[in-house]
Amino acid sequence: MNNKNFYTVIILLIPIAIISLLSYSFKGFDKNSTVRMSDFPKAIGEWTSEDVPLDERTYELLETKNLIMRDYKDSKGGTVNLYIVYSQDNRKVTHPPEICLQGGGGTVVDKTPIQVTDSIKATKLLIEKAISQELVIYWYKSGNVNTNIFLMQQFKMAIEHLLGKKTSIAMIRVMTTIENNRQEEALSRLKSFCSLIEPLLNKYVP
Repeated sequence: MNNKNFYTVIILLIPIAIISLLSYSFKGFDKNSTVRMSDFPKAIGEWTSEDVPLDERTYELLETKNLIMRDYKDSKGGTVNLYIVYSQDNRKVTHPPEICLQGGGGTVVDKTPIQVTDSIKATKLLIEKAISQELVIYWYKSGNVNTNIFLMQQFKMAIEHLLGKKTSIAMIRVMTTIENNRQEEALSRLKSFCSLIEPLLNKYVP
């Protein structure tokens, strides 16, 4: 390894090392938290929803049950899956969703940043499965900060915890099936839904 590559690797590892060191002081998930994702509205405008059941293994891996996964449907037949996982003082509840999506049989064929609303910058994924395609938008929320950068929200949470501030972390993921290769139509559906839930996120995901 030449000197240039060596210093590049060091620079990339510094934030990870800092986060890892700070993480030792994290407390476990606050089971007495008054913030409950189950309170998130099941009916939003013309959208109504049904909860998607999750197995105990999923809860064990995330170290929390303070999450929702729901299928929202509108009057036109459009469907969006909403997944929100939330915790206070436990950074392990959020991780890039590519891991789970690929573990479920999908392949990420495109990954790009996207400005969803004026205050929400997210990551857009195009997922291919054997006989279908899905479009995914996800981002992280820590307090009033919405970001698509995993390390940023981890670092912010660690610093605020060391400063004695109350902190929280959430990952919001919305996804929909792409019908007949109409990707722009699917993207429009997701962005419209995200705009609709944004004020609710500020209330139910503090």
